[in-house]
Amino acid sequence: MSKRKLLYITSVPGRRDLPPLSEATKSVLSVLSRDFEVSLAVAGPVSALDLNAFRGSLGVTRVAGGFERGTDDANIEGAQKLVHEFCGLDPFINARLKAAIQRRAADFESVVIDSLPAMPYLPLGVQGKTVYFAQSIVSDDEKLGKGLLGGRRVKRVKGFEYDAVLRCDRVFSTPESANALLELGLPLGKLVDEATQPSAARPTTAVSGFSSTRMRLGYSGYLGDEQNVASLIWFLENVWSAIRDAVPGLEFHVIGADASEELAATLASHNDVVLHRDSRDRKITELGLRVMVEPLLHEYHIEAKLVNAMVRGIPIATTREALTNSRLDVGDAVSVADSPAHMVLNLRRLLSEATLWQALSDRSQRIGSTLLAYHEVAHSMRRLLVQVES
Repeated sequence: MSKRKLLYITSVPGRRDLPPLSEATKSVLSVLSRDFEVSLAVAGPVSALDLNAFRGSLGVTRVAGGFERGTDDANIEGAQKLVHEFCGLDPFINARLKAAIQRRAADFESVVIDSLPAMPYLPLGVQGKTVYFAQSIVSDDEKLGKGLLGGRRVKRVKGFEYDAVLRCDRVFSTPESANALLELGLPLGKLVDEATQPSAARPTTAVSGFSSTRMRLGYSGYLGDEQNVASLIWFLENVWSAIRDAVPGLEFHVIGADASEELAATLASHNDVVLHRDSRDRKITELGLRVMVEPLLHEYHIEAKLVNAMVRGIPIATTREALTNSRLDVGDAVSVADSPAHMVLNLRRLLSEATLWQALSDRSQRIGSTLLAYHEVAHSMRRLLVQVES
């Protein structure tokens, strides 16, 4: 069955010291590309190298952008010009990009647009829903209001922003921008409530520190899933014996529902491996686990598993393959291994070095909380668009 076609329109910042795409944009694209054939249109000064990287790392099918300025480009004035200049962009609409988008407008079942400077590229004739992802509210930025004419600028931009957002059928927001959208005057019926509420799947507990943990590794996942079980078995066969021999008294706790009798017997055959069929989230912190193991070699929705694990603040030991497949940019917030022997080495350090453990815990929880908010928006958006097109 072929995927539905979705157009995603974004803009890159004018400042060279900023990444071309925000983590929020990348999170939404990585989720939507699982169910949709995504075409990405990028306004602003984007290089061919960046465009190729987007195609490879975000799962999008097509990318367009990076066109040189031409004689047919339209200069913009008024509040729209203020928005472009505030975002560090030259005040014009690229005619070639706009035409490329419009030519294929009828091919797309849905359109998502995620920045105010990209709004002029919203095509006419879209058959399905148009969605606006408000990562930030330009008129709410205090820097816009600075100076003698600041109040006047804010008023003009607020009016333009309000009209632009109303062009879309539904509006999603990050938690930071939800209140500003309502203050802007956005009707409640346009704002998707799920985007601003914590997901029921959000971890509810976090570890309090190294001293509150014990010499225990943990794995958490639905054990009725073949991919989860395959990754768990890989860890048992390739890593567990070596790390157990290197760290006396170490235990491995496996947490998850619907384990088969065959899996239960396999786990029982390994020394110091304990199965917990209680899959409640708080079980993870109740056990005092020091490190969570996430091989993630075969699972679907890898990015969701990693992000949910990071929020707990328990350091995560994962694989290079998992990080590559997740399409997440988590920096040094997780411990990454390139081989089983490398994972053993990483685990030995995390289990024994309190300073390293605390640094990784803090980074993991901070970055994971931000990414989780974006992923909750993305999955809420996916549910809406899949439902609309069904």
